[in-house]
Amino acid sequence: MIGSPRSTACPVAVRDDAPPGATTVPAMIRAQAERTPDAVAVESAGDRLTYAQLLAEAAGLAEHLRGAGVRPGDLVAVAVPRGLDLVPTLLGVQFAGAAYVPLDPEHPADRLDYIVEHSRARVLVTADAAGCRGLRVDTRVAVNDVAVRSGATPATAPDPDSAAYVIYTSGSTGRPKGVMVTHRALANFVVSIRERPGLPEGAVLPAVTTVSFDIAALELFVPLTAGGRVVVAGPSETADPRRLASLLAAGGARTMQATPVTWRLLLEAGWSPPRGFTVLCGGERLPVALADRLLGDDVVLWDLYGPTETTVWSSTTRYERGVPTTFAPVRATTLHVLDERLLPVAPGAEGELYIGGAGVAVGYLGRADLTAARFVADPFGTTGTRMYRTGDVACRHADGRIEILGREDFQIKIRGFRIEPGEVEHLLTGHPGVAEAVVRAFGDNEDTAGLVAYVRPVDPAEPPAAGQLRQHLARFAPAYMIPARFVVLDRFPRTPNGKTDRAALPDPAGPVGDAGRPFADRRQGSTTELLIAGILAEVLQQPTIGVHEDFFALGGDSLRAVQIVLRLNEELATEIPINALFETRTVYGLAALLDAEGGPTARPVPLADGHRRRLSAAQWRLWLHQRSAPHSTVDNGAAVVRLRGPVDLAGLESAVTDLLRRHPLLRTRYEQDGSELPVPVTIPAAPVRLTARDGDPRTVLARELARPFDLAAAPPVRIRLVHQVSDDSFVLLMVLHRIAADDGSCELIARQVRASYRGRTVPAPVIGYDDYAEWRRTFSAGPAAGRHLDFWREALAGLDSAELPTDRPRPDTRDWRCGTVRFAVPPRTVRALDAFAAERGASGSTALLAAFSATLARHSHGTDLAVGVPVAGRDRPELENLVGMLEETAVVRVDLGGRPGFADVLARVGEAWRAAVDHAVVPFEDIVGAVAETVGTASAPTRNPLFDAFFTVQEPPSDPGGLLLPDASGTRFDLCCRLAERPDGGIDGRFEYAAQLFDEATVTRLTADFVQLLTEVAGGSAA
Repeated sequence: MIGSPRSTACPVAVRDDAPPGATTVPAMIRAQAERTPDAVAVESAGDRLTYAQLLAEAAGLAEHLRGAGVRPGDLVAVAVPRGLDLVPTLLGVQFAGAAYVPLDPEHPADRLDYIVEHSRARVLVTADAAGCRGLRVDTRVAVNDVAVRSGATPATAPDPDSAAYVIYTSGSTGRPKGVMVTHRALANFVVSIRERPGLPEGAVLPAVTTVSFDIAALELFVPLTAGGRVVVAGPSETADPRRLASLLAAGGARTMQATPVTWRLLLEAGWSPPRGFTVLCGGERLPVALADRLLGDDVVLWDLYGPTETTVWSSTTRYERGVPTTFAPVRATTLHVLDERLLPVAPGAEGELYIGGAGVAVGYLGRADLTAARFVADPFGTTGTRMYRTGDVACRHADGRIEILGREDFQIKIRGFRIEPGEVEHLLTGHPGVAEAVVRAFGDNEDTAGLVAYVRPVDPAEPPAAGQLRQHLARFAPAYMIPARFVVLDRFPRTPNGKTDRAALPDPAGPVGDAGRPFADRRQGSTTELLIAGILAEVLQQPTIGVHEDFFALGGDSLRAVQIVLRLNEELATEIPINALFETRTVYGLAALLDAEGGPTARPVPLADGHRRRLSAAQWRLWLHQRSAPHSTVDNGAAVVRLRGPVDLAGLESAVTDLLRRHPLLRTRYEQDGSELPVPVTIPAAPVRLTARDGDPRTVLARELARPFDLAAAPPVRIRLVHQVSDDSFVLLMVLHRIAADDGSCELIARQVRASYRGRTVPAPVIGYDDYAEWRRTFSAGPAAGRHLDFWREALAGLDSAELPTDRPRPDTRDWRCGTVRFAVPPRTVRALDAFAAERGASGSTALLAAFSATLARHSHGTDLAVGVPVAGRDRPELENLVGMLEETAVVRVDLGGRPGFADVLARVGEAWRAAVDHAVVPFEDIVGAVAETVGTASAPTRNPLFDAFFTVQEPPSDPGGLLLPDASGTRFDLCCRLAERPDGGIDGRFEYAAQLFDEATVTRLTADFVQLLTEVAGGSAA
């Protein structure tokens, strides 16, 4: 809708043509696939599906779902992230006769749990076994575990009058409500959009909208009914307008649908629509100024309007400068401006806008009362038809134009998102310190628009801090529903009848104090940090910003991130990329990027042919260890891929061959030159031949993990294919040395093999590991690294780490033998622990590390603790698909003296961990060397430098097989806490310990204390 905030003019029109025949969108797409089976249907991140492959994958999922008990009319929850799997998953659910309930994996777990529980969806579909950990459902289906038969097509199409999807929108009563839309309504919409605005045959359309927003249906389905191609933008592309602009250019797209904020971001990033481009804009009011900026030469701009309850869009308006808009409802749709008696208002009078016709939804799932209130009988239609009350106040002029004047309720649209203030208010009053809350919009224009929450505290003397309220909301509400500002009032203004007088609430303009959130860094910030913090505080309208505070946790979003980066580039005369704030997230990270050699750190790029190959610092450490302890297995890891049913041996061999070809590091051995220094030698790629042998996969894996690698004699990978007779499954086992693959790489290898086996195109890494190693070496030798080493000198000064009492004296030599004590933490305990941490601005992982640290303090001599933690080292897009040793090591030092409560321990550990991760960008060896003179902890060949205890939390593996990894045969630490998240939300834990130092009984007691502490925190008795 184009116009001022409260004045939108559009001439009335009615399209009441007959609805389409008994067809559905899945049936339309199947028919198109029969016409053009080899044409590309879906593309994402360099991978593609033809129409035939799309249909085969949808058919495979539909068959799998029916086998899992899904019946026509059922609802199936779908939590598949943006990517190639999304479209075949949605179609597969519909071909099974069910309706999909889309879940945004980025939304809080409590909100997703509510949607699943309310919708009564018994089945959850995820991309892999790691998806939506902890969500409570009866059955999980991982898309990557579904058998796909080449050339298969779905046998039947869904009933046109059955539900196609249920979309949950913000609810005024405090909980989201589900809108149920039928296949007939969706098909009517798709046919209409192909007519007007129109989509040519074979069109390329980027999909940039989250699937939990109903307008995504246009992007994901309409092109596929016209032989077109859907280009699913990844998270990094939707977050960064420059990357989105590159996607538009590379994919040849001539049409795109987006909200006004996305179009504004593209323009701010320097993009402009090329000749012949069609702009589809909807989701909120389209400002005239933005429309004029978008209208370049031969550019067509369509303004789209409609609520979720009437199937995506209900009207389309072409905008042309100086030309009256030609407004039209979508196919088989009627518009009326009516009074309270459902009679047309007189010309010039105000009324409510009602929408009728084929697009009207079934209603709100499980909410008969609300459905009856909003979906009413259509007195202008045939018997049994209904209209939807939009809540928009409108005026019908004498010339037939309809002018939308505003809302009759408090519903808000911000950056395309529909928000019911009542839902946010309900969540706020769930905080124990809030007695009453009111939420409304503020801001003079779209750039500054946001939510403000007015709060009346239970105790006016101790109101909850803004940070606490923000953290409380983050447990239940998506980011766009969290207010940017909080205003504390002792009392609310009232109307004569006792209701809150929203119009009398004070203006939130100007700084709002927040005594509950001090400046996060104890030291004086650098000049660059102070400048960045000032700009962030101004844009976010916060009084102060700490250098390690997360920009997005403070209410930041993509629009504000672009504004900040553009201001920094202008004020500092530099050119940092738009996505810099997405990657660094903090003032400190941005400052480090800007201060590095006077500007942004150079990105890794491929080296010229013939360059000298050298090991990375981490590879040097691993090579030296293997050379000094050739029988050690402490650096062995594994990638596991389970394959259900009959195995396609040729296809699996091809997948593994492609993997080794794509990653030369997996074909590299390390000879010694005349100076006994390592020389990488890469073996030419050759076809892999596999032989399946009967056996127990876990036993075979344990045996292979216990075998050391000779890095000079052969590449650091061993491959075994095991046939498990008990369930007729096959398990591909790949044992790898960490010199070639860290934990993240092992998971990447498993995903890539499985994707290749399913016929997917796996993109090659942008750079090779040699390029990465040279890039890291250059950075470590430059002045930027000195900034980080200075931090470590200060952070670890005088470290005299507390030691666990050992059962035996520490010997002069170490034999690396490892013992293991296993334990489990149930999902309910993990959920309560996550909630405890979230209320205090911390993550569940931080709470687990805090519990581990507190347990160590209870058993150690001393309170100065140092714990090693891994840092993935994949903070750049160039490294996403790279296999190698990228992982860095950070040291989390915390003093737990003074007998602090657990909440205090959590705060201390959280602050130390965030800072340590920010500075874990230099090799661990450089950190050790930089602090050697100031650290009091003894260094010896039998001890790990700087710390004796290690802590790591691993996400659930993407492989759905659930193979329990065997106990480690060796360890380089005195004690290592390894926690593995389970798909059900629980945790499988292992305490690995140096067997030459500790007895099993000692570590068993330590384990019991750790689990007991977690239970006490979850139960509220250890705060």
